[in-house]
Amino acid sequence: MKKVIIILTAAILVACNPTAKLPSLQTGADAAFEQADYNTAYTMYSEYINLANANGVEVSNELYLKQAQSCAQLDKVDEAASIYSELLKDDGNIKLVAEYAQMLQSNAKVDEEIALWTNNAERITDNKLAKLKTERLVFLNSSKEDYAAVMDAYTNKGDATLSKEAQLEYIKALEASKKGSAAVKACNALIKANPDYKAALDWKAKYYYEKAEKRYKYEMAKYNKNKNATTYAYLRRDLKKVSADFRIARDTLLKLRKMEPTNKSYIRYLKNTYLRLDQKDKAAQLDKLLK
Repeated sequence: MKKVIIILTAAILVACNPTAKLPSLQTGADAAFEQADYNTAYTMYSEYINLANANGVEVSNELYLKQAQSCAQLDKVDEAASIYSELLKDDGNIKLVAEYAQMLQSNAKVDEEIALWTNNAERITDNKLAKLKTERLVFLNSSKEDYAAVMDAYTNKGDATLSKEAQLEYIKALEASKKGSAAVKACNALIKANPDYKAALDWKAKYYYEKAEKRYKYEMAKYNKNKNATTYAYLRRDLKKVSADFRIARDTLLKLRKMEPTNKSYIRYLKNTYLRLDQKDKAAQLDKLLK
């Protein structure tokens, strides 16, 4: 009888004071969250938030954050985004921008992530977070082929030293924007700091090869339209400049071949480079490897 009275008393107290249920809801939600039971955690946090809001009880940022994280785990992206956005209105929570961005990245929300970093750029003062912001803007805008935005993000990086991958994306953006000299300068600096970075060596070799090949074909076509002693002299002069680019391509391709001796793409590029440099014996040796 005594036990029944206690239960009834507790029920009456809850009915009279709905907020009395809040502590047990939070305890249960936190326990579920720690056990990665995000469905239960989400349900109980939602009930807590609704009950607290209905009764004028302040909900802590920590609880809202756990609800956002639960939403992210359950692919409730829009709901999580709404909570993160509210939390980020407080400058004290600015570091949450990285967590919010990670969720957007995981769900391929490119435009939304760009907007997130851009809109909060001036509020980010932490060096580590500023570097992350710049790198993400470089990669995101590169994926959209917005090369002007890539270059803008990179040139506003401040004192941050970006990853070699981000630097290469900047180099590619310069090339795509017809800023070849700047791209080469940046690539040479990148290779100097990272001599064995294959992706940068690959870019350099192909850049110089394509540049030289295009110029070679142009000069030959021009000469073939008007063959005489004078145009031949001009052709020899201009092809010397072209050969200089082919030699840079050759030397870089030789480094790449040491890294990947059986890479047929590199063998093919190198063979063609030898032909342009009139090194036919070496070209013939490589040709055998392509058969």
